[in-house]
Amino acid sequence: MIQQDLFATEDLEILDEETTSGKIQTYKTVVVDPPWLERGGGKVKRGADKHYKLLDTPGIISTVLRSSVWDKIEHDAHMYLWVTNSFLPQGLEVMKSLGFRYITNVAWVKNQIGLGQYFRGKHELCLFGTRGRGVAVRTGDRSIPSIIQARKTGHSVKPELFYSMVEKRSEGPYLDMFARTPRSGWSVWGDEVDPNIENNDD
Repeated sequence: MIQQDLFATEDLEILDEETTSGKIQTYKTVVVDPPWLERGGGKVKRGADKHYKLLDTPGIISTVLRSSVWDKIEHDAHMYLWVTNSFLPQGLEVMKSLGFRYITNVAWVKNQIGLGQYFRGKHELCLFGTRGRGVAVRTGDRSIPSIIQARKTGHSVKPELFYSMVEKRSEGPYLDMFARTPRSGWSVWGDEVDPNIENNDD
């Protein structure tokens, strides 16, 4: 079993808690891309554990709740939670445990076909949930589809089209949790981000 404290809290707290104005930074929209306990079969490592450390479901929940940024999420907020097909039930559990209500999902249709015991995967799901008054964070754009068609690049790297969609649908400020790269206009939190980067808010 993966230990719940696999991600040391101090390794992940890389954001300034204050903006240049001296006020605590809060967030209306959060993207969460957890390191699900997804392992490939066979003697050769082919799963996510080949690329980064993994967490079990209770570990994901506790890591998020113990983070220095989670209490900065506003009461009225949107969440985008990436989940693998094998961990869809656990994804719903995580969302509920973090205090959000599942609303719908977005599917990323990839240009490459993957692995699978029954069907070879060509899509990835992102669960969408709200807390408080979700409509208070929703933008006025009514043209946003639930499908993203974009090329797959690196392992677990999400397409730029996804972040553009989030910004069209949901108001900021924006937080990306378990992030692997910095993003302009967003705050990022994760153990794969350059620790010298403290805040990416414009």
